[in-house]
Amino acid sequence: MGVKVGACSMSMELMGIKKEEFIDGVEIGGVASYLGSTEGSGLNLFI
Repeated sequence: MGVKVGACSMSMELMGIKKEEFIDGVEIGGVASYLGSTEGSGLNLFI
């Protein structure tokens, strides 16, 4: 289906969340990497 799950590195830092706390496959990045990876997407959610 091509679904990707991403987490914001800045939000993780502010909330004290570590990469190891996520399930496998979650991509960590900032706003710039998020926008770059979703540029050609038909639908994306930024929550």
